[in-house]
Amino acid sequence: MSSPSVVEAAPTRPNPPGPRGLPVLGSALQMGGRDVLSNYMELQREYGDIVFVKLGPLNGYILASPDYVHHVLVKNQKNYIKGIGYDGLRLLVGQGVLTSDGEVWRQQRRLMQPPFTPTAITQFAGMMIEITQRLLDRWEPYAERGEVLSMDAEMLHLTMSIIGRAMFSIDLGEESKEVGAAFEEAFGFIPSRNGMALPLALPLPAHRRFQGNLDVINQFVEERIAEGRRNPTQDNLLSLLLRARDEETGQALSTTDLRDEVVTLFFAGFETTARSLTWGWYLLAKHPEVQARLAAEADRVLQGRAPTIDDLFQLNYTRQVVDETLRLYPPTALLARQNVEADEIGGYAIPPKSMIILVPYLVHRYPGMWPDPERFDPERFTPQASEARSKTAYIPFASGPRVCLGNNFALLEMVYAMSMAAGRYQLEMAEDEEIPFELVGTMRPTKPLRVKVQRK
Repeated sequence: MSSPSVVEAAPTRPNPPGPRGLPVLGSALQMGGRDVLSNYMELQREYGDIVFVKLGPLNGYILASPDYVHHVLVKNQKNYIKGIGYDGLRLLVGQGVLTSDGEVWRQQRRLMQPPFTPTAITQFAGMMIEITQRLLDRWEPYAERGEVLSMDAEMLHLTMSIIGRAMFSIDLGEESKEVGAAFEEAFGFIPSRNGMALPLALPLPAHRRFQGNLDVINQFVEERIAEGRRNPTQDNLLSLLLRARDEETGQALSTTDLRDEVVTLFFAGFETTARSLTWGWYLLAKHPEVQARLAAEADRVLQGRAPTIDDLFQLNYTRQVVDETLRLYPPTALLARQNVEADEIGGYAIPPKSMIILVPYLVHRYPGMWPDPERFDPERFTPQASEARSKTAYIPFASGPRVCLGNNFALLEMVYAMSMAAGRYQLEMAEDEEIPFELVGTMRPTKPLRVKVQRK
């Protein structure tokens, strides 16, 4: 079943249906908060695939249809920029490849792309396997004594260790706790900056905490860059960035640009992947039949040994589990764009500089594309099922030219972690409970995922 076409035969209409909103504020309050995705679900059910909202002085349009999303991210992407929807995130990551626009972004992307192609990221495979193996070894005493692990903390430790080695060739160890906590709290502050936020210069407690966390992050990054300059021949991502030159202009990254890209890559490299892995273990613990099939594939392909690159092509069901996890819990559940010029979507006129809110969380549950959408079912991602479905119905890493730079790195990391752990341990929840999520930049669990690991 196809979603509605973007350009319809009917005459262009002024505004789609949407909530009435409040004077001055419009629907700004409804569009915020940690339960905002539930609000979006209700709006889609009530008003349809394109919903008009007033966000203070801005016209806002919430898009849930895969075709509408394809129009913005792919078909007419040159008309859409990140815009003011990323002003809050810029406080943390600056003007890096994640938040920049126009020619600045194109130059940054050319510089950043080479280490992240599907072929290039295989250079990190051995390191990922080594660190994952070390983590699984640490679980042995827990399995012997029947003790409980906090999977949230374990996955943050894993992904922080991997990105530390990939970027800086170091094991962050205890240092990772302070930096990770600073990133996590600073990122959680960002959603409050979208919309009509109070000036950051006001000495409010939340503002002071954010600035303190930013100081920790900046000091950490500055020390890593200084070390990278002293040892420019190291084989890591930082050294590649230090040596990178634009193929068209010959220009290197400035000191500010380098800081912004390092912060972007480091944070994206551990936070979103750690959350995705945590949700994956939660789903597997709730569905032992899927976990058993995952383990059977690991036994058949790996036969008790560490995986290789060639094994990736045999771990098909593991990849399906990863994809289904990312469908239910997309790393970025909300995307924002602004249109430079007027446009038309679904027969509605979209004035310039409107706020376009793309919701992967809704797209991944779109009626007709995803039967029984809340059910955890890796069979949705067999080659036949994926081929029959619109490609824009599944956008965990966005789509089009601005697809997430680190998507291949994250997928490799997740497939290795799940296959290696499933081949060695059986996981079950310490308590049979539902764990809701809250949207704090990423979809974070509202309580720790506590699991028991048993040796197979």
